[in-house]
Amino acid sequence: PVKAGPAALFRFFGIPGMRHLNVNVVIALLLLLGSGALYADTYFYNLVPGAIIGSKIWPRLVTVFLGGMSVIYLVQSLRAPAAAAATDKAAWNFTAWLKFNRNVIGCFALYGAFLFLLQWLGMLLGGMLFVFSTLCFLGPNTARSHLVNAAVSIVAIGCMWAVFKFGLGVILPEGEILPR
Repeated sequence: PVKAGPAALFRFFGIPGMRHLNVNVVIALLLLLGSGALYADTYFYNLVPGAIIGSKIWPRLVTVFLGGMSVIYLVQSLRAPAAAAATDKAAWNFTAWLKFNRNVIGCFALYGAFLFLLQWLGMLLGGMLFVFSTLCFLGPNTARSHLVNAAVSIVAIGCMWAVFKFGLGVILPEGEILPR
Protein backbone atom coordinates (compact mmCIF):
# COMPACT_ATOMS: atom_id res chain seq x y z
CA PRO A 1 0.00 0.00 0.00
CA VAL A 2 1.16 3.50 -0.85
CA LYS A 3 1.01 6.00 1.97
CA ALA A 4 -0.29 9.43 1.05
CA GLY A 5 0.36 12.68 2.84
CA PRO A 6 3.02 15.36 3.15
CA ALA A 7 5.77 12.94 4.21
CA ALA A 8 5.22 10.79 1.10
CA LEU A 9 5.23 13.89 -1.07
CA PHE A 10 8.48 15.08 0.50
CA ARG A 11 10.07 11.65 -0.01
CA PHE A 12 8.87 11.68 -3.65
CA PHE A 13 10.67 14.97 -4.28
CA GLY A 14 13.80 13.74 -2.51
CA ILE A 15 13.62 15.96 0.55
CA PRO A 16 15.33 13.95 3.28
CA GLY A 17 14.21 13.83 6.89
CA MET A 18 11.07 15.91 6.39
CA ARG A 19 8.21 14.13 8.08
CA HIS A 20 6.46 17.01 9.83
CA LEU A 21 5.99 20.63 9.04
CA ASN A 22 8.20 22.79 11.20
CA VAL A 23 8.01 26.46 12.09
CA ASN A 24 10.40 27.53 9.30
CA VAL A 25 8.27 25.84 6.64
CA VAL A 26 5.13 27.52 7.93
CA ILE A 27 6.82 30.94 8.03
CA ALA A 28 8.18 30.46 4.50
CA LEU A 29 4.71 29.52 3.24
CA LEU A 30 3.18 32.56 4.97
CA LEU A 31 5.83 34.80 3.39
CA LEU A 32 5.04 33.30 -0.02
CA LEU A 33 1.32 33.90 0.49
CA GLY A 34 2.00 37.46 1.66
CA SER A 35 4.24 38.29 -1.28
CA GLY A 36 1.68 36.79 -3.66
CA ALA A 37 -1.08 38.90 -2.10
CA LEU A 38 1.05 42.04 -2.31
CA TYR A 39 1.87 41.27 -5.95
CA ALA A 40 -1.82 40.76 -6.74
CA ASP A 41 -2.58 44.07 -5.04
CA THR A 42 -0.40 45.90 -7.59
CA TYR A 43 -3.05 45.24 -10.24
CA PHE A 44 -5.29 47.75 -8.45
CA TYR A 45 -2.77 50.62 -8.49
CA ASN A 46 -3.77 53.71 -10.43
CA LEU A 47 -1.65 54.92 -13.30
CA VAL A 48 -0.06 58.31 -12.76
CA PRO A 49 -0.48 60.55 -15.81
CA GLY A 50 2.82 61.64 -17.30
CA ALA A 51 4.91 59.26 -15.22
CA ILE A 52 8.04 57.88 -16.83
CA ILE A 53 7.99 54.71 -14.76
CA GLY A 54 4.65 53.12 -13.96
CA SER A 55 3.47 52.99 -10.37
CA LYS A 56 3.38 49.19 -10.50
CA ILE A 57 7.02 48.55 -11.40
CA TRP A 58 8.82 49.02 -8.05
CA PRO A 59 6.23 47.24 -5.89
CA ARG A 60 6.25 44.31 -8.29
CA LEU A 61 10.05 44.13 -8.28
CA VAL A 62 10.10 44.14 -4.49
CA THR A 63 7.39 41.50 -4.19
CA VAL A 64 9.06 39.26 -6.79
CA PHE A 65 12.33 39.59 -4.86
CA LEU A 66 10.51 38.80 -1.59
CA GLY A 67 8.81 35.82 -3.22
CA GLY A 68 12.12 34.53 -4.56
CA MET A 69 13.75 34.84 -1.16
CA SER A 70 10.74 33.07 0.38
CA VAL A 71 11.13 30.19 -2.07
CA ILE A 72 14.80 29.88 -1.15
CA TYR A 73 13.83 29.93 2.54
CA LEU A 74 11.19 27.26 1.94
CA VAL A 75 13.60 24.98 0.08
CA GLN A 76 16.23 25.37 2.80
CA SER A 77 13.63 24.70 5.49
CA LEU A 78 12.42 21.57 3.72
CA ARG A 79 15.93 20.22 3.16
CA ALA A 80 17.12 20.91 6.73
CA PRO A 81 17.34 17.84 8.95
CA ALA A 82 14.60 17.46 11.50
CA ALA A 83 15.42 19.25 14.72
CA ALA A 84 16.02 17.04 17.69
CA ALA A 85 13.39 17.19 20.38
CA ALA A 86 14.28 19.61 23.12
CA THR A 87 15.59 17.78 26.15
CA ASP A 88 15.42 20.86 28.34
CA LYS A 89 11.85 21.29 29.51
CA ALA A 90 12.54 24.41 31.55
CA ALA A 91 9.69 26.84 32.17
CA TRP A 92 9.43 29.90 29.96
CA ASN A 93 11.12 32.93 31.46
CA PHE A 94 10.13 36.46 30.38
CA THR A 95 13.47 37.99 31.45
CA ALA A 96 15.43 35.42 29.46
CA TRP A 97 13.16 36.00 26.47
CA LEU A 98 13.73 39.78 26.68
CA LYS A 99 17.48 39.28 26.92
CA PHE A 100 17.45 36.91 23.94
CA ASN A 101 15.35 39.31 21.80
CA ARG A 102 16.97 42.57 22.97
CA ASN A 103 18.28 43.58 19.55
CA VAL A 104 15.01 42.85 17.74
CA ILE A 105 12.91 44.76 20.25
CA GLY A 106 15.40 47.64 20.31
CA CYS A 107 15.46 47.96 16.51
CA PHE A 108 11.66 47.96 16.33
CA ALA A 109 11.52 50.60 19.07
CA LEU A 110 14.05 52.79 17.22
CA TYR A 111 12.08 52.40 13.98
CA GLY A 112 8.88 53.34 15.79
CA ALA A 113 10.59 56.45 17.17
CA PHE A 114 11.80 57.27 13.64
CA LEU A 115 8.26 57.05 12.27
CA PHE A 116 6.88 59.11 15.15
CA LEU A 117 9.50 61.87 14.70
CA LEU A 118 9.37 61.87 10.89
CA GLN A 119 6.84 64.69 10.66
CA TRP A 120 9.08 66.99 12.73
CA LEU A 121 12.56 65.91 11.64
CA GLY A 122 11.85 65.05 8.03
CA MET A 123 13.43 62.26 6.01
CA LEU A 124 16.94 63.68 5.89
CA LEU A 125 17.51 64.41 9.60
CA GLY A 126 15.23 61.62 10.82
CA GLY A 127 16.91 59.05 8.59
CA MET A 128 20.37 60.12 9.71
CA LEU A 129 19.33 59.97 13.36
CA PHE A 130 17.68 56.56 12.88
CA VAL A 131 20.68 55.00 11.12
CA PHE A 132 23.11 56.51 13.65
CA SER A 133 21.10 55.36 16.66
CA THR A 134 20.59 51.86 15.23
CA LEU A 135 24.30 51.46 14.47
CA CYS A 136 25.21 52.69 17.95
CA PHE A 137 22.63 50.38 19.55
CA LEU A 138 23.91 47.30 17.71
CA GLY A 139 27.63 48.09 17.68
CA PRO A 140 30.39 48.74 20.17
CA ASN A 141 30.18 51.70 22.54
CA THR A 142 33.42 53.54 21.75
CA ALA A 143 34.09 57.09 20.59
CA ARG A 144 35.75 55.84 17.38
CA SER A 145 32.78 53.63 16.47
CA HIS A 146 30.38 56.52 17.13
CA LEU A 147 32.36 58.73 14.73
CA VAL A 148 32.32 56.00 12.09
CA ASN A 149 28.57 55.50 12.66
CA ALA A 150 27.97 59.24 12.27
CA ALA A 151 29.96 59.32 9.01
CA VAL A 152 28.14 56.26 7.65
CA SER A 153 24.72 57.66 8.53
CA ILE A 154 25.46 61.09 7.03
CA VAL A 155 26.90 59.70 3.79
CA ALA A 156 24.38 56.86 3.32
CA ILE A 157 21.23 58.83 4.08
CA GLY A 158 22.55 61.95 2.34
CA CYS A 159 23.23 60.01 -0.86
CA MET A 160 19.92 58.14 -0.64
CA TRP A 161 18.04 61.39 -0.03
CA ALA A 162 19.80 63.09 -2.99
CA VAL A 163 19.04 60.18 -5.34
CA PHE A 164 15.36 60.12 -4.41
CA LYS A 165 14.93 63.91 -4.24
CA PHE A 166 16.90 65.05 -7.29
CA GLY A 167 17.45 61.90 -9.37
CA LEU A 168 14.01 60.35 -9.12
CA GLY A 169 11.98 63.43 -8.21
CA VAL A 170 10.31 61.74 -5.21
CA ILE A 171 8.67 64.04 -2.70
CA LEU A 172 10.11 63.11 0.70
CA PRO A 173 8.86 64.33 4.09
CA GLU A 174 10.52 67.69 4.76
CA GLY A 175 9.87 68.09 8.46
CA GLU A 176 9.51 71.28 10.47
CA ILE A 177 13.16 71.75 11.43
CA LEU A 178 14.50 71.96 7.88
CA PRO A 179 11.60 73.20 5.75
CA ARG A 180 12.05 73.82 2.04
